[in-house]
Amino acid sequence: MTPSDEPQRLRQGKEVHKKIQKEWHKGAEGSIVSEKTMTKPSGRKGRMDIFVTSDETLVAVAEIKCSDWDAMTLTAVRQNVRRQAHQIWDYIESQLELSKDVSPGVIFPKLPKDIDRMKLVEQLFSEEGIIVVWEDETITERKARS
Repeated sequence: MTPSDEPQRLRQGKEVHKKIQKEWHKGAEGSIVSEKTMTKPSGRKGRMDIFVTSDETLVAVAEIKCSDWDAMTLTAVRQNVRRQAHQIWDYIESQLELSKDVSPGVIFPKLPKDIDRMKLVEQLFSEEGIIVVWEDETITERKARS
């Protein structure tokens, strides 16, 4: 499949990934690796969108997702969070097996329009120990709603 054959949503998702990864390489502290391959506890291969090594024991794992939460039913929201959290936990566990302390997160390009839906997504990920970042929300805006 050539890039021109790809569905628009897939092309846009790849562009968002590259943009966010580029921002991390410019502004984050530590050693940043995009698309880091790893072996999941199941033995299958995986690829972390952003992997940061802060020191000898602390790492951060950030997954970038372009989910359109507003377009989903509540059942689909819950299923998607569960699936995405499971993927992130595979990455977390791969690092725990290496005796690393892991700070996990998931990055979405835009907030849902429905504030209750946003809170639900954040709550479901929080229950899994995963921080949610909305790329279009400033730190000041995030602090204001805390």
